[in-house]
Amino acid sequence: MPLLVALLSAPAAGAADALPEKGPPAAFVGDTPIDRAAIDLVIRRLHPTAKPTSEQRMQIEASVLEQLIDEALLRGELARQLVEVADGEIESGVERLRGQLASRGIPLEAFLAESGRDDQGLREQIRLEVALDKYVRPRMTAETIEAFFEENRREFDGTRLRVSHIVLRPDIVDTEGIERRVRQAEAIRRDILQGRITFDEAARRFSAGPSRHSGGDMGWIMRSGPMVEVFTKPVFALAKGEVSKPLITPFGVHLAKVTNVEPGRIGLDAFRPRLEKMLAAKIVRDLLAKARSSTEITYTPGIAHFDPATPADGLEPRRILVEGNQ
Repeated sequence: MPLLVALLSAPAAGAADALPEKGPPAAFVGDTPIDRAAIDLVIRRLHPTAKPTSEQRMQIEASVLEQLIDEALLRGELARQLVEVADGEIESGVERLRGQLASRGIPLEAFLAESGRDDQGLREQIRLEVALDKYVRPRMTAETIEAFFEENRREFDGTRLRVSHIVLRPDIVDTEGIERRVRQAEAIRRDILQGRITFDEAARRFSAGPSRHSGGDMGWIMRSGPMVEVFTKPVFALAKGEVSKPLITPFGVHLAKVTNVEPGRIGLDAFRPRLEKMLAAKIVRDLLAKARSSTEITYTPGIAHFDPATPADGLEPRRILVEGNQ
């Protein structure tokens, strides 16, 4: 990630606003506290005039806290991996950022004031970015890039899938209504897998979509559409003949089956930069997952945070918990 982009997107607390009075930490990552005052400051910066609603504040609080926890986890794991960053590398990062900002007519001091950072916070952010770069780059070999392409070929090469589906529409669009349809979909899937009914028969009997008249056949789809991402992404991970687990979309609860595959012909070089960014992000996610699996995270009562069972890259909507109030 380019340094300026990373810094502009990261939460910060520092010189522009006085930190709110410190209370108990929002959370602990191992023994490392996450400052609640820093979260309050970020929310104040995001909503300087309008006060967010209670629901909005919980969403923002959970998002900011997750990013701060992720950064603490990455710092700890990079230290365990013995990734070191010299002072000179941090100075170079500061000067590089200064130059990037200058090209946009923004003095570094003005950027710090506007973003609520101080010099120490800036340098710590740069240290993390440089350490991540030093960890990721040696793992971006020609072999790993090629292997990543092969694992994700359908994402890029223009593959088309012929798909059939069964869609169950909740009577009432609420959590209880959706959960009832999910349970029904699971029961239908079991019957299909155990040979008690074919997918075509199940579509004709249970599906609420017009494709039920043709055994659920939707025709050909590509990775880029026309179906919504929460449907297309898991379907493109299926093998020919495989039946998906229940998928929740704005249109209902689906079971999907890939009935045919037309392989794409686009090669790696056509989208190498995008592929490399995706691989770099995966390497960081894997590092973060390793850190999460070995580090205890505890939350202070009253602090909103995301349920780990609904991760950011999952198919389920993210659920927010408040410690002491589940």
